[in-house]
Amino acid sequence: MKARNITLAASVVAAVSLAALVAVGKTEQTTGKASKTSETSVVTNDNGSVSRSFTECNITTNGNMVTERRRETRTTTDNGGNVLETSTSEYAQSYTIGDGPAPFPSQAATAGKKGKAEAVDTSSFLGLKFGEAYAGTNLVVDANEPTLLRAKFTPKKPLAGFDDYYVYVTPKTHKVAKVYACAKEAIDPSARWRRHYLIEALEKRYDTWARPVGCLRPYYAFDIGSDRRVTVCLAGATPDYETVLCAKDFNALNAAAEEYEEVRKEALKRAADERKSRVESAVDAF
Repeated sequence: MKARNITLAASVVAAVSLAALVAVGKTEQTTGKASKTSETSVVTNDNGSVSRSFTECNITTNGNMVTERRRETRTTTDNGGNVLETSTSEYAQSYTIGDGPAPFPSQAATAGKKGKAEAVDTSSFLGLKFGEAYAGTNLVVDANEPTLLRAKFTPKKPLAGFDDYYVYVTPKTHKVAKVYACAKEAIDPSARWRRHYLIEALEKRYDTWARPVGCLRPYYAFDIGSDRRVTVCLAGATPDYETVLCAKDFNALNAAAEEYEEVRKEALKRAADERKSRVESAVDAF
């Protein structure tokens, strides 16, 4: 009887040991691996300023799921070394090993290959050039943008799924300051773990990276220059539109504010002159 109990105890110990080994093996299989890379790039801009970028990329594998996290720090200085602009961008994507990743664009990889003649053109959006006079005459006042005039237009190459396009111009010279593309239904709402194709397309077009700027909505920003920016809200943008793209030129917006003030002063002077003329006319009549 005693020998039988010893045998039974030994069997239980062996079973527990085997289970522990299996658990360890599974843990090693699903815990996965992590790797980290970094790169630095320095680019001299056309205006003489210098942009430095430091990028870190972390890749973690957990079973058949891969997660990539990227962090980029950008600093722009003038010829004297004074900091003009600094920003930090973070982005992450997850995918299964079978699907493969959506490739991240790399400024550092292309910076050394691009000369001044091949510099990325950030002066236009949807075919409209910032700072140029808009030729259309269908301009109206927008209560939400008091310093600008708005017009509806159709780009030469419309975006699939988008319904309306708007351009906002300065009130006097009608120079392009903001451009909108709006979709009443969310564009590709099934995109979850992978980057939205619009985000990837804008990264490729302007050779920059998306910067998440919203925690409640899928909202991203692209700094395409020291004075220009593109924003993308993929869902829940406004009561009328689900997906909205917006490109703006800050120099043109500042010019619009100055022109609006000029228009306001001119309108006040005109109203005062008209009142004075009416008073003098009434005096003569009396």
